[in-house]
Amino acid sequence: MGTSINKIAAIAAFTTLLPTVALPQAGAGLQGGYVIDLDVSTSLTFDDNFSLVPNSPGTTKIFDNKFTFSIDKTTSSQSLNISGSTVLRYADFPGRSTSGFEEPTVRFKYTTASSNSSLTLDGRYRRVDREFLNPFGVAQDEIFDPTTSLLGGGGTLTDRSAGLVYQTGITAPLGFTLALRHDDKTYSNLGGLPPATVARLFDTDTDRADATVTMQVSPVTQLRLKAGLIQYDATDAVRTDRTTQDYSIGVVQDINPVLVLDAQIGYTDVETVTTGGTSQRTGTTGSVMLTQTLRNGTVFGSLSSTLNQNGNRTTFRFGRDLQLKTGNLSASIGATRGPNADTQAIAALSYTRQMKSSDITVTLDRSASTNGLSEDVLDTRLGVNYGYLINSSSRFNIVVNLARSENIDNSTAPTVDRRNLRASYTRNLTRDWDLTTGVAVRYSKDSTVAAGSATSNSVFLTLDRKFSFRP
Repeated sequence: MGTSINKIAAIAAFTTLLPTVALPQAGAGLQGGYVIDLDVSTSLTFDDNFSLVPNSPGTTKIFDNKFTFSIDKTTSSQSLNISGSTVLRYADFPGRSTSGFEEPTVRFKYTTASSNSSLTLDGRYRRVDREFLNPFGVAQDEIFDPTTSLLGGGGTLTDRSAGLVYQTGITAPLGFTLALRHDDKTYSNLGGLPPATVARLFDTDTDRADATVTMQVSPVTQLRLKAGLIQYDATDAVRTDRTTQDYSIGVVQDINPVLVLDAQIGYTDVETVTTGGTSQRTGTTGSVMLTQTLRNGTVFGSLSSTLNQNGNRTTFRFGRDLQLKTGNLSASIGATRGPNADTQAIAALSYTRQMKSSDITVTLDRSASTNGLSEDVLDTRLGVNYGYLINSSSRFNIVVNLARSENIDNSTAPTVDRRNLRASYTRNLTRDWDLTTGVAVRYSKDSTVAAGSATSNSVFLTLDRKFSFRP
């Protein structure tokens, strides 16, 4: 652990010695006005199986009062966003109840930039009761592990993260980028969960440092040198301590005005220390990607080889980004081959369309990954969101989410299925007040639960007010 910290510090120190272009002076300040957004909502929910267990213990009643705020300030060279939320909750479960302020969440992001450099700082803190955690509501900047977030609720999860990205030489022939990030997860109060679930919920700390040098050697050729270090520590059964080092050299070549080649070759060293001993994997990695610009979008093909604690994974993708008259389409399809030579189909899709009185969004992601227990899993997630504008003051919306996590490459990960359907009607009572009512149906099946699948049905009513002002 100490050696890895020294390596991260060395990367940071080395980058500070590189030639830089000064960022905007601190005296410039954030001169634009603040914009404050507030959201207050009150929601009443009745759910016949809120815990989503095979045999429902009875109906749960939840009364939530959620407070959300966002503070933004933007100038020509700087931007600041601070946001947060909390819930004043009363929940009456069969045989028990809970009340008080729950789910405190705070985020911030600050960016400052000049014509040739930029600095971005961000951070997040969240503490949530896993019983109320929506597996389909994971924010984009959060680490998603399907074999934990798709598991049954219970206990408390605390997330903390902080990051820094410094870039200079953006428009110069020689450029430098330093990215540092820390993420940690802590679980508590897991006593009421099954042992198979508790074994998958353990504390983790991840520190990452990446340093990149770019060189524009000609108008159509750019070279890239990159060094990366990841330190991962977990309180799992074997006390995993893993260090991953990556080194690569790459090139971006404009073959012609509409065809671009991006290729790199590198070396990865993964050392894992557990109570059972030390293991190490090393090897060559690489990737190549061709992108062609068309009249209405782009088409691309890519081939990559990566290495982690389980071995090499080779992935091929072919995709198309298409700009439509009333929307956008981005899709790719391919295959991935893991350490045990098992090949799986993968795909991604993002489709949006805006019509006269309705809109639809469809997303699909099917990909292979390695979870916190070094199990290779195949994750499939499909989401459909359809909205229909009934009139100027009312709207109907339906959301369908499907997710499946299954083991591949002979891993021991469980197969977990989750499905959610939510239909709602929203009416604008005034310019600031909205009333939403609807129904939701949930389904869950876990291969480790002998009792079988679980379903729940709920109805909800929400009164919401949003307003914005400048102090």
